[in-house]
Amino acid sequence: MPMMTIAEIARLAGVSKATVSNVLNGRVDQVSPKTRARVERIIKEYGYVPKRAARSLKSNRTRTIALLFPHLPANLIANTFFFPGFLSGVARACEEASYQLLITTSARSCDTEFHYEALVRSQSVDGFIVSEIFVNDPRFGVLREFRIPFVSIGKPEGEDVSWMSWVDHNQEEVSYNAVQRLLELGHRDIVFLGLSRGRVYTMQRLAGYSKALKERGIPLREELILTEEIEKDKVAEKLGKLKEQGIAFSALFVIAESLALSALRALQDLGFRIPQDVSILGNIETDNYRFYVPQLSGIRVRTEDLGYETARLLIDLIEGKVQGPVGKYLEADFVEGCSIGPRGERG
Repeated sequence: MPMMTIAEIARLAGVSKATVSNVLNGRVDQVSPKTRARVERIIKEYGYVPKRAARSLKSNRTRTIALLFPHLPANLIANTFFFPGFLSGVARACEEASYQLLITTSARSCDTEFHYEALVRSQSVDGFIVSEIFVNDPRFGVLREFRIPFVSIGKPEGEDVSWMSWVDHNQEEVSYNAVQRLLELGHRDIVFLGLSRGRVYTMQRLAGYSKALKERGIPLREELILTEEIEKDKVAEKLGKLKEQGIAFSALFVIAESLALSALRALQDLGFRIPQDVSILGNIETDNYRFYVPQLSGIRVRTEDLGYETARLLIDLIEGKVQGPVGKYLEADFVEGCSIGPRGERG
């Protein structure tokens, strides 16, 4: 079979070279879905590898790792407090090892696996950091097929995860301990505020929440489990509906700092005093928690350390310094701020 080129793919697909380039580089907004599917089929059928891959063959290494986000709501990354610290840690590890970091995302949820496969086939990266993982995440299957090193941000869940490397905090354990703290203060009607339930992170935090309640003989109440993507207006809307419907609650357990801040503001707007009427225990991902009014109480996760350890492990796997799979838990601390207190009269 002759060496495939962009020009040859364009000829077979009946499109311009610019269109093929747009597909290869993820500029799908410039290509119709029908045309894109035709080009992708030819790329896969002929096993096309961009020329830039040839430059890495001499050393078999590009000294580049990729952080590929799946398709996410447009405001999620911008509104979460987790990623700035995490990326700082990844960048520090890359700088120490003389690696480059490629950050990319897919335009649509159905593009993610193709995007991974295209990057692998291009041989433009040596390994992947996998973020925002879901139960039985299909991206892991692509990486396993191509046998490329990767490390997951978070411990994966699913049918077969024993072969995967990951770095995380023990999400179920820290969640359990946090809810126990609220229970010790007399709270029983505790709202769980998280992200979508398909996310491994939410599932593990919810497991810890459920375990703590079950041990105290407190039934799990679905109306108190609020799982949404990070949209500030929806936090206020959900909490407002609880109040309108007369559903009593005296505390919130919130799994992301940005959600906790939104909840704090929403509850104050609804006339609740924090913590006299409602306690809030959140995730603390930045040093900004000190400046919230009241100061946030919660689980202190060290996002920069998580980024550094994730990238460092990936680089060690790439260079053969460690043999996978490797799973690593980091420590998380409890910060006693001013947003939690004994169950109040309104609770």
